[in-house]
Parts: sequence; C-alpha cells; structure tokens
Amino acid sequence: MKKSMIAILLIGAFALSMPFIFNKSVDVAEPHKLDIDGNFILNEWVPSRVGEGENWDYNLKAVQVSKRVWCFFGAMEMPTKENAGDMSNSCYIKGDTEWIAWDSGPSYVFAEQAYAQMKKIADMPVKNVIISHEHDDHWLGNNYYTEVHGAKIIGPESINENYFGPRHIEGQDYPGLQTRMIKALYQNATRQTVLALPTESFEDTTKFEISGVKIEYIKVGYVHSEEDWYLYLPDDKVILAADTVMNGRVTSNRDGLVVGQINALNSIKSKEWDYLVPGHGFVTDKTAADETVLYFELLRDRIIEKMDDGIIADFITKEVTLNEFRNMDLYYILSPANVFRSYEELEMFDEDDLIDYEALKEEAKCESRS
Repeated sequence: MKKSMIAILLIGAFALSMPFIFNKSVDVAEPHKLDIDGNFILNEWVPSRVGEGENWDYNLKAVQVSKRVWCFFGAMEMPTKENAGDMSNSCYIKGDTEWIAWDSGPSYVFAEQAYAQMKKIADMPVKNVIISHEHDDHWLGNNYYTEVHGAKIIGPESINENYFGPRHIEGQDYPGLQTRMIKALYQNATRQTVLALPTESFEDTTKFEISGVKIEYIKVGYVHSEEDWYLYLPDDKVILAADTVMNGRVTSNRDGLVVGQINALNSIKSKEWDYLVPGHGFVTDKTAADETVLYFELLRDRIIEKMDDGIIADFITKEVTLNEFRNMDLYYILSPANVFRSYEELEMFDEDDLIDYEALKEEAKCESRS
C-alpha cells in the first residue's frame, strides 16, 4: 500500500513538472529568456552526454530565436575539458537555398554535430560562414564547413594576421597554431580540427545578400578583441552580437577596450531590433544588452572618479568592485582583471573618443528612408 501511494505521488509530481520539462506554458512574472514562441528557455545549455568514445557528444539543442535564426547556447563558464569548449553561442540563418553560419564553434566535431541538428530543420548546405572575432571558441569549427560543404569563410583580417593553419615549407609539412582550445580539450573533442582562416575579409562595414537574406556585417573595431564585428539582419530585426554583448556572466576584457565596448554598444542601440543573441548568455529579447551597457558604463565612471580622487592602479581593484554583478558567473575570476586593465586604458581617456549614439541613430533613420 505504501509503495502504491509513493508511486501515485511520483506520477502526480511528474505531471505537474511537465510544462517545465518540455519548456512550454511557463508563467514568468518578468520573462526575459524567450524563444520565438514566447516560451521561457529553461535548458539553454545541456551538458554533454558523454566524453567517451571516438567523438565527443555535445548533446546540442537548437533554439529558434526568430523566424530565420536558430542558435546553440553554450555553458556559462570558461572552456574546460568537461564542456569540451561549448561555452559560446553560435547561430544559423535560414536562407532560401542554404544555411548561413555565424561563428562555427570550438571544434570540427561541434560544427559537424550542430549542422546535423540544422539539417533536420532544413536539408540545405552551409556555403558561407561568417566570423565575429578572433577568439578560438568562436571559429574552430570552420574546417568542417570548408572540407564538407565547400564553404567560404568571411571574417576579420586579424585572424589571418594572428593565426596560421597547416603549412608546407621546403618539402616539410607543419601543423597549424595550437590554440588554447586545441591545447585544453580532450582529443576526441578536437579531432579533425584544423585552423581554417577567413578567405574573405572587409576593411569596413559591408552590406550584402546571401540566399535571399539581407545582411549587414558591421565593424566596431577594437572592442572585445583586436577586431570585432556583429551581424544585423534588417528585415528580421535581429542582431547577432557575439562578444560585444554578454549577459548572465561577467565579460572578459583581457583583450578589449572600455571605450570600444561603449562605442559598439552605442552602434547596437542605434539599430532597430527585436532579438539580440549575445556571444555568451541566454537573454535574447529587448533587454539582452542591458547588463553589458550597465557594466561598462559603471566601470568607466567609477574608475575615472577614483582616478580623480588620486587612487593609483595598485589599489583600484579594492576601490572599484562592481558589487552589482557579484552574483553573476565568472565575477570573481574576471571582474578584478577588467578593472585593473581598464584603469590603464582610462588614464588616457578622452570624451572625444566616444561615438555619438544619437548621431548614429539619426544616420540609420536617414538610410532607412532612402
């Protein structure tokens, strides 16, 4: 009798939890993690099923963000052997006859498994891969698409300047650069991964159309890395922001600039958009960039204030703590370093370095009218 009662209770508990398990009909007071159907995304990143066997199983789940855009959302942590480098967001844009990939992920194996999921939605090849910046968690899947799909890689020139693929010199073959991802992950996650660098780069913001999709590839320059770009789909009102925006975790500014970040965010604010996919994080609605905007504005203002008070670099991390972000992932690992690095940059700060957001917005309006 007791066992029967327990079984009934378990069945009842399962029935009550079904909306959460299947990600439907979740009532949220202030929903901000929403897919295209308005459903609250509860399981954006699903841990790998197994790290054993010939190839790592990334256990990928595609989330439809807008009519044309599906994305894979990575873990809110640093690259580790346990997440196999799946800690950034990558997306696929549905064209008329092909998928367009935005950031191909941390490995060949990842890209292969991501495409297998996209093929279930529409059986089309990937002929164009567009890359946001040079950090290797975003583009080491390139060679799956070049080798299997014959894809073109569009990306920052800085990748070609700072990385090299396999080389043949004086009759001898040499491997490509061993990036941090290739060094850090298990071999069955990085198997077949070879550095495939961009085959096409642009000097400045460029508009083009691929397979019926209008695209603006927008250069924001020295932001999170030496050369950052984001993607704007004007007809879809979608921004694929990559690491110019993160939410739910603290960003890493180890290779970036505070002024560059603020200028990039102003560029994003000047566009009309309904959905924005960050480089890391799960929030994709109109609030998606809010945390990043607040973080860098507070970072700039508080450091400048302490400089004016005579605080030197040695003590700045004790004076500027950004406690508002203490509960976010990676706060203790990344935020103190961000503060120290930003102090060095802001010693030379000039208001004229900031781009006028209102002027950008007006310029965008004029373009849309014409």
